[in-house]
Parts: sequence; C-alpha cells; structure tokens
Amino acid sequence: MKYILNVKRFDFLFLFSFILFVAGCTPEGGQYVSDYDLVYTNYSPDYDFNKTYSYSLPDRVIKIDGNDDDDPEYIDKVYSDAILSNLKTNLDAMNWTQIDESESPEIVIVASAFDKSFYYYFPPPGYPGWGWWYPGYFPGYVGGYKTGSILIQMTVPNGAINNEIPVIWICGINGLLQGSTNYIIDRIDRNLDQAFNQAPFNN
Repeated sequence: MKYILNVKRFDFLFLFSFILFVAGCTPEGGQYVSDYDLVYTNYSPDYDFNKTYSYSLPDRVIKIDGNDDDDPEYIDKVYSDAILSNLKTNLDAMNWTQIDESESPEIVIVASAFDKSFYYYFPPPGYPGWGWWYPGYFPGYVGGYKTGSILIQMTVPNGAINNEIPVIWICGINGLLQGSTNYIIDRIDRNLDQAFNQAPFNN
C-alpha cells in the first residue's frame, strides 16, 4: 500500500524552520545547536493509546523534496537507521508488537524527513541613501544555516474512509544540521524520546 504525505504537513514543517530562523535572529538566542531543537506532537483524542497494538515500520525514511516522483528518495542510511531504531525502542517499550506490513498491522508508521537551507544578508555599516561605501567600510556578507526536519505519522489502515487513511499521532522535529554525525544522531534520539514523553504516551 502506498502512503502519500499530506502537503499540509510539509508546509507545517516549513513553518517550523521559519520559527527557527526567527529564534536565531533574537539577541538572546541559544548558545548551542541543540538549543534550537523543536519537538511538536499532536494526536487524536478519540483513539485509545493505552491499549497494545501491532505495528509496522518502513525500511527507510523517505526524503521529501517537493517532487511528485513515483520513485521516492530516501535520507542518508545512517540517520534513517537511527530514526527507525529509536521508534522501535519506544514502541516496544509500550508493549506494542512489530510485525511485517504484509501481516496487516493495526498501526503503520510513516517516517519522512527533509532539509532546507536559509541564507541572510548583513549589510555593511554606512549612511542611508548614499550610493557608495564610506572609505574604510567593506561590503556586507551572506551567511546561512541548514535545518533538518523529521515527520513521523501513525496511521490506521483499517480505518480508511474514501481511500483516506487516518493519522492518529503526528510528531514533527526540527533542528540545525550542524555538528558531527554522532552528535546529530544523539539529538535525534533525545528529541524522539521527548516526543514519546509527551501526551498521550506520558499518561
């Protein structure tokens, strides 16, 4: 069965990145890369998360690139494995049982991610309205940073109505893509753990 990411979710994570950009421009922004990590979760209040369920995980995490290609791309395997391993650990800790998708699990996990670069321009000091630079001053410079976002959706295939599969839980994580591979993986683990420490799993 093919699952298609809701475009609104893509726009939502783009907004995440915008919020991150605004936060980074404040005078008292964070001192560390991890200070800018954001974790968002939402869920269906009508679904009973206290029960145990069977679930399936994808083999890889889909890369969202804005294209509607039939053949999906995937994020780097080292990050994909880290995301899926953490999901399995947290779901198994709730006594949920992982089975293959061909065995008709009650919950199907859909995992995707994308990255986006932001650039900004710092003008040089000078006087407004002048058509040249005052001697001793240099032109401004362009800076930027790259953010990565992870989107996890819990879907219920058996609850599909008019070919629309309900999403009962959603998790969005956004952060700066800076630091070593191990550092980024460590932040992925901490942020996904935080997601499972929020409602409805912290009851």
